Formats: sequence, structure tokens, C-alpha cells
Amino acid sequence: MPFRRSERPTARNCVSYSDMSRTHYSTSVFLGSTAFVFLNFGLPIRADDLGWNAMEIGGMYTVFMGTMLLVRPLVGVCLDRFGRRWFFTAAFVFYTLAMSLLSVSEDLQGFYLARCLQGIGASLMWVSVRTIIADTFARDELGVAMGRLTTTSVRGSMLGGFYGFTLLGFLPMSQAWAPAFAGYAVMAFLALVWSLLRVREPHRDVEVAPSPGESWFSLDLARIFFIVFISGFASALIEPIYLIYLKNKFDAGALLLAWVFLPAGVVFAILPRYAGAWSDRFGRGRVIALGVAFAGLVSLALPFWPHLLLVAVSYLLFSAGWAMASPAEDALVADLAPADSRGRVIGTKEAAAGVGAALGPLVGGALYDNVAAWSAFVLNGALLLTAAVLAVIWFDRVSGTGDKTGNS
Repeated sequence: MPFRRSERPTARNCVSYSDMSRTHYSTSVFLGSTAFVFLNFGLPIRADDLGWNAMEIGGMYTVFMGTMLLVRPLVGVCLDRFGRRWFFTAAFVFYTLAMSLLSVSEDLQGFYLARCLQGIGASLMWVSVRTIIADTFARDELGVAMGRLTTTSVRGSMLGGFYGFTLLGFLPMSQAWAPAFAGYAVMAFLALVWSLLRVREPHRDVEVAPSPGESWFSLDLARIFFIVFISGFASALIEPIYLIYLKNKFDAGALLLAWVFLPAGVVFAILPRYAGAWSDRFGRGRVIALGVAFAGLVSLALPFWPHLLLVAVSYLLFSAGWAMASPAEDALVADLAPADSRGRVIGTKEAAAGVGAALGPLVGGALYDNVAAWSAFVLNGALLLTAAVLAVIWFDRVSGTGDKTGNS
């Protein structure tokens, strides 16, 4: 029987966490994510070694996010029309091409093209898999499900990170880069093969009947998209310059920076699943606000610490704030999405994040080059605190079941 747009599947007709493993999406996400930690760590260092300035380095992040900005909404519309499986599988074609190109490129054009391919792959994978989760889990389980997705991806990227950092233990970055990304290309290809052989279109126990003439957009969606934009822009302000800042301020080598960077990955490999459960229990808005406010306060102090260890601890705490907020954001968007438009809603949410993340690296790079290294961190903190206030004002009364209650 079809159900109205305002309704969602109940726990009886949604899959359990153990059932989710039968779709094999999590295995593909795990394999396809192996490059993420080493790429985020090594890209600005490799670019700095090649002599590129902060604006050129920021441009690589803007190309990546700008590609996702264009592709994500299209993916969302196609998911609602054509289904989920093949768009998810196609992601790993682009990931394989991107990692292969990164392994052999030494000029700016090659890196920019690789980032464009990576952006297409990321758009396909994340929009489709988050839509699948929105399809198959009840509202009171969405936070945990989104958190588990994050931890699966991060655990894959941590495994890949150990491979890359092991290479750095024996080789300088200039020599470790090519074999590292050749290995990541192989892992992305294995994710593609696994998807082709094992992944099937997810079964939906309830067929969705579209509601002609009824718009999928709402004021609450506009509000969460705005929060996503602000927080995405704020995060991207410091992403390309954080390691360059540490490298230049403390004269730290790549291996030492790796040890500073890795604990944040451990946080993301563990905390999101629990933070997602908190959002199911205590409300999405409250957990979003707590997470981004915590990250914002830490960011305000981060550039002023005189010792590398203090900076490392601060970045660990900054990451903990984000690990709390991210699953709650994803779950809130899924809560608000009409049943027959989940793909386009999640695609639009990812595009809103992409707008912020595309602009952030350019602004952060400009501040780093022309104002002061600390200015991007301060702006980041101020924007995150703003996002926290808005989350409390707009979504404090939204519970983990999607209902508005004074005791969520």
C-alpha cells in the first residue's frame, strides 16, 4: 500500500543493522574510502613541496567541491527516477580513475583533473548511499545508521592511511606519493568489482506514491541547508591550510605531522555511531548545536597554542565536535525529506555543503596569504558558533522521531 509523503516506514518494515550488511554497500564504502586520510593529509604537503602557493592549493579543494556542487543535485534527481544501485557502483569507476591519475601527476593540471574525477565519484557514492539509508531505516534509527556509515568510511580510510604513512616511514613524500595512490587505485577498483558482483538495488518494503503538484521543498529544509552551508564553508576555510600552518610554524616533517593528524581519524572511526544514537534519543538540533559549538570554540584557540602537542590535542577536540554534528545533520535531512523525493533532498543538501566547501578554501587561502595565518581559524570558529545558535533556535524541539516536542 502506498503511504502519504508525510509518513515514513516504521521499524517493522525497515531493515535492521545486521540486515544492512546483506546489501554489501558498507563493504564497497570501506574499500572505496581507503585514500581519504592520506589524501587529506598529503595533498597540501605534496602541493607545497611542488612549489604551489596557498591559492593554488586552495584551488584544488575548490575544483573538488565545485564538481560536487554541480553533480550532486543531478545525482539526487536521477536516484528518484532511476534507482540507486548503478549510480552507487559508478562512483568507484571515477574513484579508480582519480587515484590512478594522482599517482602519476606532477603538474597542477593533472591534480585538478584528478580532483574533478574524485568529486564526481564522491557525489555518486555519498548521495546514493545516504539515500539508501533514508529508504531503509526508521526515523528513530537514522542517527545511528548515518553514524555507522561515517565510521565505516573512516575505518577504511584509516586502514589506507596506515599504508600511506608506512611508506612515509621509509620514503620522503615525493617518492611515497606514487606507490601510495597506485595502491588506492587498486582498492577503488576492488570496490568497483565488489559492487558489480554483490550489490543489488535495495528492496523497499513500502512503495512510494508520488503526490502530484506537491512541492518537496519546505522552510525547515531551507533552514538546515543554510546551516549545512555555513558549517561546510567554515570547515573548508582551514582544511587546505591547517597542515601547512603546522609545517611552517613548528618546522615539522611529514611523519611528525602524520602523528598529529591520525588521532582525529581515530575519533571519526569511533564517535559518529554513538553521536548518531544521541541525536536519535535527545534530538537532532541539540546534538548539531553542541558539536559545532564545541568545534568552533576549539578553533578559536587552536592557532594561538605555542606547542605542537597542544595544537594536536586541540585538533583532536575539533574533530570530536564535527564527529558529533555530522550524523545528526544527515539524519535531520533524511527526517525532513518527503518519501518520494529523498534523492533530490539529499542531493540538494550535499550541494549546499558543496557551495560552502568550494568557497571556503579560496577564502582561507587568501586570508593565509594576505592577512594572517590565524585569521582563517578565528573566522571558522565564529561561523561555527553562529551555526550552533541557529540549530538551537530552529531545531531544538525536533526529536529523533521527527516529531516536534518540548521533551525531545
